[in-house]
Order: sequence, then C-alpha cells, then structure tokens
Amino acid sequence: MNLCDYIIDTLYLNGIDTYFIVTGGSIVPFIDAISKNTKVKYYCFQHEQSADMAAEGYYRGCGKIAGVCVTSGPGVQNILNGVCGCWYDSIPAFFITGQVNTIQTLSNFKSKPRQVGFQEMPVAKMFEDVTKKSVYLSDVIHIESTLTELLTTLKTPRYGPVLLDLPVNLQMSSIIDTKPFTVELKTLNGSIYNISGFLKECKRPLIVFGHGVILSGASQSAINFVERYNIPFVVSWGAIDICETNHKLRVGTIGVYGDRHANYAIQNADLIIVVGSRLDSRQIGGKPDIFSVHSKKIMIDIDENEIDKLIEMGINIDLKIIDDVNNFFMCVRSDIHADYSNWINIVYTWKNKYGIEKAREGDSIVYDALAKFFASLPDECIIISDIGSNMVWTMQCAQLSKTQKLFTNGGNASMGFALPAAIGASIGSNKPVYVIAGDGGFQMNIQELLTVKKYDLPIEITILNNSGYGIVKQFQDIYFNSNHTATSKSDVFGNTVDFAKIAEVYGVKTLQD
Repeated sequence: MNLCDYIIDTLYLNGIDTYFIVTGGSIVPFIDAISKNTKVKYYCFQHEQSADMAAEGYYRGCGKIAGVCVTSGPGVQNILNGVCGCWYDSIPAFFITGQVNTIQTLSNFKSKPRQVGFQEMPVAKMFEDVTKKSVYLSDVIHIESTLTELLTTLKTPRYGPVLLDLPVNLQMSSIIDTKPFTVELKTLNGSIYNISGFLKECKRPLIVFGHGVILSGASQSAINFVERYNIPFVVSWGAIDICETNHKLRVGTIGVYGDRHANYAIQNADLIIVVGSRLDSRQIGGKPDIFSVHSKKIMIDIDENEIDKLIEMGINIDLKIIDDVNNFFMCVRSDIHADYSNWINIVYTWKNKYGIEKAREGDSIVYDALAKFFASLPDECIIISDIGSNMVWTMQCAQLSKTQKLFTNGGNASMGFALPAAIGASIGSNKPVYVIAGDGGFQMNIQELLTVKKYDLPIEITILNNSGYGIVKQFQDIYFNSNHTATSKSDVFGNTVDFAKIAEVYGVKTLQD
C-alpha cells in the first residue's frame, strides 16, 4: 500500500481522524491521500500558524488529537509559534511536514552548503527542543518503528506535540507486508499516597489546582477531594474552568493578575497541596523566596523537573509526588477529617472584602460589559480569550457554570491565538464558541475569518478596543514615562481599524457597540 495511506490509517486506528492543513509542493501527496480517505476529515486554513493553533483548540475543546499537515520551508517555519504553544501548555498534536526529495537533502553531501533542495531546512533538528519527539523519515523501512515511537510518545503524559518530517518522494512510495496498527500503552502502577500527617498538623490548608488536572481528566475527582476534606482551593488560569465559579470552597485565582484574596490565602496558608500546576513566575511572583513561606508544601506533577526547578529557586517542597493527577486522586489516602472552619471563615472574610478590586474602577466599563457577557452565555459553550489586556479582564471577570469551558494559551501566550483555536474547538465540540480578543491581537490571524465563514462555524467574536497593545502600554507607563512607542493607536494602526467592515468583506455578520 502507499506510504501515505499507511500512515493515515495507522493514525486513524490511534484516534487521529481530523487534519488541519495548508498545502504546498512538498506535502501534496499526503494531502491528496487524506482527501481520498473516507474515514478522516480535513479543514483548510489560510495560514499555517492558524492550523496548528486550531489543533490546540481542537484538543482543548473535545479531548481528541488532531493532525496538522504543512509543506517544507516557509510552511514549516510558520508552524513554530503554534508548536511552541502546544509544547508549553502540554497539548498533544501530531505534525506532519513535507520535506524535499531524499536525494536532495543536505545529509548526502560532505560539503556544508546552506541548502540543496528547494525550500529545504533541517526540520527535525530545529524542532527538537519544542516537541516530545521530532523525527526525519529517511527510508520507508523505518515507518513502523517511527510511528510506534511517535504515537507512544504522543500519548504518554506529560503530553506535548510530536513531528514527522516526511520527504516528498517517500510520500509517493509503497510498502509491503506491513499493516496499520494500534499502539498499546503501558498502564500506570498506582502507589498509595498517605497525607494524613500533613492534614493533621495543619490549621490553614489550601489546595492549588492547575492545568494538569484538566489534562488528566480529573476535574470531578479534584472537586470530590476538596469536598471530602472540606479544604478551600485556588486555581491557576489553566484550571479556571475546573468547576463552577461560585463553588463554596473556591477562593479564586492566584498570581500577578489573580485575585487579591486568593493571594492572601496562599501567603497565609500553613499547608499547600499543589496539584497539576507548575507554579510559574506569573503565579509565585518575581521573588520566589517570599512565596508562601509559612507553609509546608506537597506537590503532585507528572514531570519531576517542574518540581525540582522550584527547589532550585529556593522553594522547599516537603513531599514530591511524581504521578498523573488522575492516578494521584485514585491512590491518595487520609484518615483525617479535621475542622478547618475557622480558616475558611477567614478566607471568606477576605473574599467578601476584596472580591471587587478598587483598581478595577478605572476600567469599570470593561468589567461591567464582561459581567453582562458571561451572564448571557448558554450553559454548554466554550470561551477562548486571546492574549493581552483582554485575557486579564476575561479571567478576572469569568463567572462560569459547571459545563462551560474557558481557556487561553498560557505558556507561549501568542497574540492571535483565540480565533484559530476557536475554529478547532468548534470543529471538535460542535458547541457554540465565544472569542474575546483585543484590537491588537486580533490582527495577527484576522485572515481566518474566511475559514469561519467557509465552514459556517458557530463562533461569536468580541473585540475589546483599547487602542493598541494595552499590557505593554501599562509596562511603558510604569517604567518608561508613558512613552507609548509602537503601542499607541497612531503607531500601530495609523487610522482606526474598522473591524466590522473587514468582517463584512469576509461575509461575517457584525454588530458594533
């Protein structure tokens, strides 16, 4: 059978049946094979960056892995942004990149030219640091072992993207005596984690839930845990949709842009249990040595390196648990049911006092508008924020029901993420999707309005116009005497952009306020 058919059928058997593509000379054979395979679907994008951001939105929206196909050279270069987004937020995606004919590749030459084949570049090597595995297929005889390695890596936590660099001549090759297959994954062996001693000694416990809880499918287990032991909890933005916002034990979101009362709670706790959060610098602040100094700390993470980096930063971790979050909740034990009501009352007092920040008064129009926005949403929907001021406002204003999802890209945090991610989420979930973007970031992938229209997707887009790049302007206000170079409306846009007119050209209905 043809090599492309073999790859597509094998990926299908392993749960990958949807592809986001931008075509080009070195990937034409593979895309031609996709178009003829009745078991899979494909969606065409206007830009490669958008196709891979859509793959992230697809996984976040429905929990399934997408394939992304692009051509060599510029096509591959354009996916770096989205690959990094998947890498830093632990999102699985399978990237297939076209490559020049094997006889034209640099590896055939003793001399060191910069390039031999048209649009050639060393893809596998260049993507090594931002994928779990990046492989160049040099010969069809290696395809079974290569796919086994890539799929096993892809589906083993900690998640992340993988990449297969596929020469165009191999795409048109045939293989014999090899059939598509399913990869069998090893199951985790559960250990018993007894935390009774920690819960017995503490008076002010607090649990931190991060994105790892969502990724492991353990949201309900996490809520069952806090309710069982009556412990208040805070969330990172990566876990903002772990449960309804008004849950009785939920304190708020932590970090530089988080809630003041939630930060008070974490700084005054005497025990924090960190579950599936890597505690990045936006959560612990710029001075790690003063982060929650009065607390003992238990940290649960699938990646030991994320725990060890905190120790290197001077944050003591009293108990390290290296495990998948879902597995942890199945194996954790405690015979302690202490009374933490006094601590909960203190936290509630802070929440009531500081729940609405005085600092928000200057942006009251935005906060009021977003409050109405969240109140108007249906229960079954997905909200995606872009990067910038709009993200901060959205996360601070979010009032979610149990069945609503809200996400953005946290680690790479690329402006322009929300629209293509919404396309992927809409395709995967068949739910209404709501985008909140800023006027600056929306320009980055505005061309995907055509994709929204082409596939008639139920996506509603709200653009918050703060006349440029608001977060950077704030930085300039504090440190550079409000010299808004490259951030003001005049520098960035010249004249004011009429987004409604642009959307109408793409055939998208608009409403101005």
